[in-house]
Amino acid sequence: MGPAGHGETNGAIAPSNAEDLETGAAAGNSAPASKEELLQELGVDAEVFQMSNAWRAGTEDAKSTRRANSMLDSVSKMAEMEGGASSVARLKRVIHVTLQWERLTYSVTVGRGKKRTVKTILDGISGHLEPGRLLAVMGPTGSGKTSLINALAGRLPRRAGRLLGDVLINGQPRSRGFRSITAYVLQDDVLYGTLTVRETFEFAAAIRLPAAVSKATRTQLVDDIISELALGKAADTFIGNAFMRGVSGGERKRTNIGVELLSNPSLLFLDEPTSGLDAFQAQNVMEALWTLSSNGRSVACTIHQPRSSIFRMFDQLMLLSEGRVMYFGAAAAAVAYFSQAGFVCPSMFNPGDFLIDVTSMDYRSPDSEALTRRRIQLLGDLYQRLGADTASEAVIGEESRRDIKLADKDMQFANNMLTEFSLLLGRAWRNSSRNRPLQVVTAGQTVIIGLLLAWLYSDMSPTTASGVQDEIGILFFVCIFSAMGAMFGALTTFASESGIIQRERASKSYHVLPYYLARFICDIPLRVGQGLLFGCILYWIVGLNPSAGAFFIFCALVLLLSLASQGLGVAISAATKNEKIAIALAPMVTVILILFGGFYVSVDSIPPVLRWIRYISHLYWGFMGFTINDFAGRTGWGVQGQISGDQVLDGLGFGSNHLWQSFLGLSLLIVGFNLLGYLLLRFTKPRYLPLANPPAKKPEKELLTQKSTAVATV
Repeated sequence: MGPAGHGETNGAIAPSNAEDLETGAAAGNSAPASKEELLQELGVDAEVFQMSNAWRAGTEDAKSTRRANSMLDSVSKMAEMEGGASSVARLKRVIHVTLQWERLTYSVTVGRGKKRTVKTILDGISGHLEPGRLLAVMGPTGSGKTSLINALAGRLPRRAGRLLGDVLINGQPRSRGFRSITAYVLQDDVLYGTLTVRETFEFAAAIRLPAAVSKATRTQLVDDIISELALGKAADTFIGNAFMRGVSGGERKRTNIGVELLSNPSLLFLDEPTSGLDAFQAQNVMEALWTLSSNGRSVACTIHQPRSSIFRMFDQLMLLSEGRVMYFGAAAAAVAYFSQAGFVCPSMFNPGDFLIDVTSMDYRSPDSEALTRRRIQLLGDLYQRLGADTASEAVIGEESRRDIKLADKDMQFANNMLTEFSLLLGRAWRNSSRNRPLQVVTAGQTVIIGLLLAWLYSDMSPTTASGVQDEIGILFFVCIFSAMGAMFGALTTFASESGIIQRERASKSYHVLPYYLARFICDIPLRVGQGLLFGCILYWIVGLNPSAGAFFIFCALVLLLSLASQGLGVAISAATKNEKIAIALAPMVTVILILFGGFYVSVDSIPPVLRWIRYISHLYWGFMGFTINDFAGRTGWGVQGQISGDQVLDGLGFGSNHLWQSFLGLSLLIVGFNLLGYLLLRFTKPRYLPLANPPAKKPEKELLTQKSTAVATV
C-alpha cells in the first residue's frame, strides 16, 4: 500500500471488508433500534480494532505488515524509488550505525566553599545500540537517563563537569560527520509560535534536506509525517505562544519530534518523547519511532513510565538507577532476568512499572531508604558480574566502517548560503508580520509617548527664556525614546528565538550569517513605520523646523538611530546568553552612552581621555543630527530673537559639524553593532563537554572486594 492509503487511525492495517466499515459509519448517524443491533455493529468495529492492533501482540508477521504500511518505512518503499514514488528512503541513504559506549563516567562539582563536593551522575556505563533497533533508557527520576543520552549525542553542556569513557560510531570516535547522520529531539518544545504545524515542517524539510530533493517530494514527505504523527487536524493551526492560542501540548510535542524526523537521520536520540502526552498519543509517537528504526536506523530514547504496549516495542532496554546500570539487554528478557534475582513480576502487571518500582529509591523513612539503597547496590553488583564487561561489544561490518568515513566527507550543510537566506527570510517575515502583540505594543507606546510629548511641548515658543532649552530637551528625549524602544525590543525578541536557533545550529541546519541578515531585514519595516508615526505625531505639533525636507530628515534619523540601537541590543543579548542578565546589563550600557550623548555634558567639558567614547554612542550622532537639522541656518530664539541657531550649535559643541557626519556616524554604528552582534552569535555557539581518557579497568579481585565492602557498609 502506498502513502496515499494511510488515512487509518494510528497507522492501522486496513480491514478487508470496507463495506462493513461503511455500514458501521452509517449506523453511527442513527441510533440502533435494539440492543442486539447495537452489539452487532460493535462486533464489526471490534473485529477491525483487533486487526489494526494485532501487531502489538508481538507476532513478527503482524509487525512486518505494520512496518510495510507505514509512511516512515523504507524497506518496503525501496522498490518504488525507480518508479518515482516519494518516501523517506529517497531523500538520503541510511547508514547502518552501531553505537558503542564503554565505561562512561560523568561527574559534576556541586556546592561552594567547604561544602564543595563531586557528584557522580553516571558511573561506568557501558552498552551498545545496533542498527535497526529501538533502545529505551529507563529509570526513576534522577537516575541519569538524560545525562546518558546527552553524553551519547555529544550534547552535555560544558560547565563544571567531567566526562570519561569512549563513545564509538561504527568502531570510530565521533567526528565531523556525526552531526549529519544524527538528530536529537529535546525534551523542551522550542518552536516558532507564529508558524503553523505545516509551515514548521515545510521549513524544516527545505532547510535540512539536500537541494536535489524536489519540492513535490518534500511536500509528500511533510504530508506523510503529519499523517503518521496524527497531526492532520492541527496541520494548519498556529503552534501558539503566551500571546497566541495554538495547538495542544501533545500536538506541540509531536511537532517537535516531526521536525527532527524530516532530516531522515540514521541515528536518532530523543529525551522523554512521551512526556506531556496521554497514553494513546504516547503510543502513536513511540509507534512512529519503532517503525522508523526499520531498515537499519538506530533509535535511542529516554522514557519514564511506558504503557505495556509501548514496552513491547523496545528492542533493547537499559535500566539505570543512581547512575549505575541495573540491566542492559533485550527488553523482552528483562522480566526473566529480574525473576532470577527473586523479583517476580505479577501477572497482568505492566513490566515497565514493575521495573521502575524495583529500582527506585524510597526516601519516606531512614529504614526504607537504607533497604532500597541496599537493593539497588546489589542489583548493580549483579549486573557487573553477569554482563557489564561485554555490554559494549558489537559486530561491525566493513561496509558500515566505510560508510561512517564517507559521512565525514559529506557537506555539513544541505543548502548553500543563498538558499538558506531565502528560506530564513521567508520564515522571519512570516514571524514578524504575524507578531501582532509586538506590533500593537510598538504602535501603542509610540502614539502615547508622541501625544504626551506633543501635549507637554505644544506651547513651546522660541521667544521665551526657556525656548532654546525646551527645544534641545525634546530633541534629546527623541534620541532616548528611539534608542531604548528598539534596543529592548531586540533583547526580548532575540531571547525568545535563542532556543530555536541553538537547536538548529547544533543540527547544522544553516549558517549564522543568513539568519542574522534575514532577521535584520525583517525588522526594518517595523522601525520605518515607528519612525514615521512618531514624526507625524510630534514634529509639527511642537513646532520644529517647518520644512518638509527637515521633517523627512528627522524621520530618517529616527530610523537610523533605531536600527543602531537594535544592533546594540542583539550584541548585548548574544554576549550574555541569558535574557535576565541582558535586560539588567542594557540600562547600564545605555546610561553610559547617554552621558556622552552631548546633552548632559557638552563635548568640550568631557575629559580628553574619555572623549573617544562619544564616537561609539549612537545617541551622540543622533543628537548631533537632530540639532543640526533643527537649528542650522535659522534665527529667532531668545526674548528678542537675538539668538541664532548657529550660536545654539556652538554652545552644544556641534558648530563645526555637518549633517552628513551624523548620517555617516549612525550608519557606521549600525554596521559595527550588528557586526559585533553577528560575531558574538557566531562564536558563542553552544559548547559541549568533550570526552576525556577512559578510566583504567581495575583487576577483577579488587573490583569484587570493593563491591563487597560497599554492600556490607549499607
